[in-house]
Amino acid sequence: MLLEQIQTVLVVTLDDPDALNTYDGATLKALGDAWKELDRTAELRVAVLTASGTRSFCAGANLQSIAAGGFSDPPYPELAENVSVKPVLAAIEGFCLGGGMMLACGCDLRVAGESAVFGLPESRWNLPAQWLGALGRQLLPAHALELAMLGDARLPAKRLYEMGWVARVVEDGTARATALDLAHRIGQMAPRAVRHFKELVLASNFTEPQESLARGMEQAVDLMSMSDTAEGVRASLEGRLPQFRDE
Repeated sequence: MLLEQIQTVLVVTLDDPDALNTYDGATLKALGDAWKELDRTAELRVAVLTASGTRSFCAGANLQSIAAGGFSDPPYPELAENVSVKPVLAAIEGFCLGGGMMLACGCDLRVAGESAVFGLPESRWNLPAQWLGALGRQLLPAHALELAMLGDARLPAKRLYEMGWVARVVEDGTARATALDLAHRIGQMAPRAVRHFKELVLASNFTEPQESLARGMEQAVDLMSMSDTAEGVRASLEGRLPQFRDE
């Protein structure tokens, strides 16, 4: 796995194209460590998860590693949901299968090449998908079940866009560039506001409306007390880009 910082963006690249960028336990641990690094590094504001080559984003767990006992623990389902307090985007080309969908589930926005294909083959091989509840929260139940029950299904990017799971379908070979462009745009926004809004939207799956509103009011008080808020208003009045300092 490769890590690269481009301005305020952390680019995480799955880097085993000969094996369709499948993962083993060590890869999952390294990915979890990367998301922790994103959270604790102040100058990083957003991340992009991508993969080497255009044949496969991630075809899930490495079956040879499983057969050889390479997963002493089950894959980490926490990688399937809200992996960071900061925004994370996925750039998907080619296969996004099984655990590859788990990794994409952990991202907030997904950009896919038009020839990308999606599927959950676990039911073909009696493999677990303990992270599937995350997909069920991101899709209508019928859509999640269409993927989960039909282990031989391969759905095109256009279908996942229609389901609302893929944010952009782009020309093949341009998913990474498109995701990076979106990431840089997000990186220009007020960082605390972005983090607050992500928290509020994702927490709505688990909180009552009144609790969500109360948390939103707490966030409003926090944002209105910041110097970044005054800077944002001044920049708008002066017709320039704001210089946010997260303070």
